Amino acid sequence: MRGVSRHRMRAVLLLMLFAFGPAVALAGVRWHEFGRSSSDKEKITVGRISLTFERQKDSRSSFPSDDLVVTVHSQGRESSEHWFTSAYGFGSVAIYRNMLLLKCGVGRGTYVREDHVKALRLDHNLDELADVQSSYYVLTNPHNAAPTLIEYSVTAKTEVGYTVLSFSLRKPQRGLPSEKIVRLKNDG
Repeated sequence: MRGVSRHRMRAVLLLMLFAFGPAVALAGVRWHEFGRSSSDKEKITVGRISLTFERQKDSRSSFPSDDLVVTVHSQGRESSEHWFTSAYGFGSVAIYRNMLLLKCGVGRGTYVREDHVKALRLDHNLDELADVQSSYYVLTNPHNAAPTLIEYSVTAKTEVGYTVLSFSLRKPQRGLPSEKIVRLKNDG
């Protein structure tokens, strides 16, 4: 009798792992904001990776505060830089495995700035893998001229040989896809 219950326990444990394993692998992305302070240089540490955000020194743009550079420092690797633009000079960043997710703004003006998420490889000099629009302004009430900002939440998971980024709306919105999926092959 004792041997049967031990085997049942193992079977139940294996069934639970198969049933809940995929859900455990799915991770909501934790964002860290930058550019909200008046400083021209800002440092964020995420795990063993240090990120320095600063305004570009030789910007020829009409909006020089929008032109930024992020420098990624990690122990045992050379620093990497990525030059980018983010409306009003702010955004947010997250790290998932060997990927830097950079959320930056596109467009200036009232009800114009929308966010894009760029996926950059940490192990390949910040090569850009994807750029996905993650927010939209939508007119949801015809009696109110002000549009509503609709934002996608981002989750990441690792499947066999792939990293999957899923951009999902909390509730369906007419005219927009309820989910966007980016599937990136982990072929080093």
